[in-house]
Amino acid sequence: MESTRPLAEASVALPADFDSFFRGHFPGVARAAALVARDPGTGQEIAQEAFARLFERWDAMASEDHARNFAYRVAINLARSHLRKHLRVSLVGLRPADRAGATDPAGRTDDWLEVAAAFAALSPRQRACVVLVDYADMDAAGAARVLGMGAGTVRVHLMRGRRALRTALGLDPKEERE
Repeated sequence: MESTRPLAEASVALPADFDSFFRGHFPGVARAAALVARDPGTGQEIAQEAFARLFERWDAMASEDHARNFAYRVAINLARSHLRKHLRVSLVGLRPADRAGATDPAGRTDDWLEVAAAFAALSPRQRACVVLVDYADMDAAGAARVLGMGAGTVRVHLMRGRRALRTALGLDPKEERE
């Protein structure tokens, strides 16, 4: 199967070794996966799987952007699959205070729970678009390539997701990100 990657992407050199790429990008991929999967531990596991798959294909990566997009795409897809499988069993009766024993490594449990609850209210596509554009610092076209949708569709999901997050987090709903 022939690749349809743009030629501009091939102009960025790939790091000499996988190890340096992994160290530079793993934390971001893990946090993005955690936001989409709505669980920090699951995000770490998903990122490990994404980088294992990337390692298997490392020689086929044309550029650092290609490798980065691959890692994010696999992680986001795995996180979405995780949600589909695990949302069938809901945690009925557990309030955020009951889950406070499961802290993240940085010790910001309350903040994590508030953000995770806000992200939980988003649709899976909105969540993925917001994470890739606002967190992973991709543009709409890059997120579109990762998610396999049009850039216009990404912008629509992004706008709606940002609006919902601002409302859920008690921010000014008219405030736009520059």
